[in-house]
This record gives sequence, structure tokens and C-alpha cells, in this order.
Amino acid sequence: MDQKIKQVFDLIKRNKADSLISVATVNRKWLIKNNVADFALVLYKDNKVHVFVDERDIANLRKNNPNIETHLYKDASSWLNFCKAQNIKKTLFESNFITFDEYNTFVKPLRTKLIPIDANDLRLVKTTDEIEKMQKAADIICAAIEHLRKWAKIGVSEIEVAKELYHFVMKKGATGLSFPTIVGFGENAADIHGVPSNRKLKKNEIILVDAGCVYEEYCSDITRVWSIGKLPTRMQEMYQVVLNANKEGIKKAKANILGTELDAACRNYIKKHWDGYDIPHGIGHGAGLLIHENPRVNKIYNKRLQSNSIITIEPGIYDSSIGGVRVEDTVLLTETGCRVLTNKSPK
Repeated sequence: MDQKIKQVFDLIKRNKADSLISVATVNRKWLIKNNVADFALVLYKDNKVHVFVDERDIANLRKNNPNIETHLYKDASSWLNFCKAQNIKKTLFESNFITFDEYNTFVKPLRTKLIPIDANDLRLVKTTDEIEKMQKAADIICAAIEHLRKWAKIGVSEIEVAKELYHFVMKKGATGLSFPTIVGFGENAADIHGVPSNRKLKKNEIILVDAGCVYEEYCSDITRVWSIGKLPTRMQEMYQVVLNANKEGIKKAKANILGTELDAACRNYIKKHWDGYDIPHGIGHGAGLLIHENPRVNKIYNKRLQSNSIITIEPGIYDSSIGGVRVEDTVLLTETGCRVLTNKSPK
């Protein structure tokens, strides 16, 4: 059985259900080779995957997806009648991706026991192919950061840095950005989700770039900081504490650690070494087809992280009067530790 399909049925089994109904676009993209247009309904049942699509996509689906049972969607009744014939007793459904109309049309009328799940849980564990694509995305964004280190100069604006990064990654084979690039100079680096502005770079101040690109649908994510000239002593000290917290997280990261436990490793280091400062965001998040997906690394994700999951580790300290520092890497979890995907950009 295809590894992705096996993961879904393992999830169904863990939840003591007999099936899963999927409508999330991102999960269609994950499951179906060559994807489909803008509509599909998926039923996982009895180790088989049934996909309903309309006439635009059925030929492509049959040609490129031999592990999938294909069905022509005519109207809602064709889907509902098929599902009812499968004798579904308890089904999972993607409660955080389904719309109210979709739920009322395709799920509720089945009149079976419904178990809501987080749709991102289907993609927790990455396949070898997914890992290779995410490594390539990481390599591209690392090369972009190293390019910016050489290219940026006094007087350049935050917007110009963001534009240069975009043009660079596109030339290197990316198809877009994982998210709008964050660039902050000086005090602007304390804005966690800062939008690049016309603010120009001065000598002896921090440059923060948080960026990612998409390669064959998969996302990368990295944050690096540097300066042209010598940073003030307080900023140098801030950087060292954040860097050490990042390294502490990488040292602790491995399969079976709780998300809360890994978060605490970084968070407590900074609390201890920066006057009790508490990071105002989670230490990390999963990445894949979406830049933010499960698993999470924060104060409330009390679940064990799985081998071959990919997460970020991104502690930070932010002081609006002088600036901020965040050091972020994307890592692949293994049974014995982790592999840093973004190691081609030095810290």
C-alpha cells in the first residue's frame, strides 16, 4: 500500500473509526498525483481510497493514480448513495477544513457517527519524496540568505531586500514564496510579523530576514540575522542567548518528545538567561504543503512528535526600543535526533 494511504488508515485505526471523509484541498494535493481542478470528495474505507470528481478530471485521475478507485461525481446524491452502501458506522472528517455548506451537503446526511479531526494530522509524517523536496526548498532559501548577506548594503530598504530575495529564489527554481517575506532593520526587527517598509539600513544595526520558498509544492522556512558593522553590546548579548536557545532546541529535538517539552527546552533557556523573558510565540511548527501545519511546538501541543515529521525551531527575543532577534531552522525529526535542513546558511 502507498505510504500516504497507509498513514491515513493508521489514523483511522487509532481513532477507532472505520473510515475518513476528506474534502480539504491540501489533502487532495497531498494524495493525488497531478492533482485535480477545484473539486473532489474522498472516502477512505476498507483499505481502499474512493475519489469522486467531475468530468473535467476523471480521465487524468484514472491515468495517474492506479491506487485510487475513481468515481464520476454527478450530484450530491451519487456521493451519498455510494457512501451509504459502504455501511459506514463511524467516520472521521476534517472539521477544520470543511465549510458549513460542505458539511451539510456531503457529511451530515450520512447519519452516521462523526468524529472531527484536524486535517493536518494526515500529513504529519513525510515520505522520502516529500523530504527530498523540502530539502531542495531549504537549499534554495539558504542560498538566498547567503546571497543577501553579500548583496545588502547601507542605504538599501527593507522592501528592496524582500524583492531581491524573491527574484533570487525564482531564478533558482522555486515557484513562489512560502509566506510574505519578513524583513526588519534595527527596531523593526522586534516586529514578529513585520511587513517590509521603506526603512533604510544603517550601519551597526541588526538585519532580520524570515523567509521561505516553495519547491514542487513544498515549503521551506528560515530566519537569520546579521549586521553590517558591529552591533551594540546589548544586541550581541541578545543574539547569543537566542542562538544558544536554538541550539538547545536542536539538541533536544527527536521523535517521541512532546511538543510542549521541546517548546520548554528553548523557552526556559531564554527565561533563565534573559531576565525571565517569555517568548510571545510557540517555538516551532510543522511545515510541508502548508507553511504552518502539524505538529506544533508550543505550550499546549501535548502530543508526541513523530519520526520523519518536519518542524521549525525558532526562539526569539523582541525589544521594541532596540530591535529583535530570531534564529530559525527547519529540521527533520528522527528516532535518535534531528537533521537540520537549513544548515547551508551559517548562524
